[in-house]
Amino acid sequence: MRKPTKTSVTNKLDRECSRIVRSIGFCQWGATKNCTKGDYELLQCAHIFSRTYKSVRWDLKNMICLCASCHFYGHNNPTRFTEFVKRYLGEVEYQMLDQRANPTSHWKMYQMQELLKTLNNIGDNNA
Repeated sequence: MRKPTKTSVTNKLDRECSRIVRSIGFCQWGATKNCTKGDYELLQCAHIFSRTYKSVRWDLKNMICLCASCHFYGHNNPTRFTEFVKRYLGEVEYQMLDQRANPTSHWKMYQMQELLKTLNNIGDNNA
């Protein structure tokens, strides 16, 4: 059996987080008239702080379940999205997430693998 690569574990973590967030089953914003609310096939895992912020890429508090329409709207209207997120999380939680998004360390492979095990357990419990 081949040793897992950082890329393969990253992809598994991304898929598992997306599955957990979409299991919420409805759009948590409802910002557009075209919002599909609970159409599971159109639900997406949206990141509050971009996936490029590795420290919060797999932090479930950095993710929200949105329909494709609201997700697109949020990318095109970042100020409105940020206002919504601050109301949704609360100002304090938003500021804490913002601080976690800008750390000085990077993910180690063993940390990624441990997180994947934890997320798999969460996903199994939600199924």
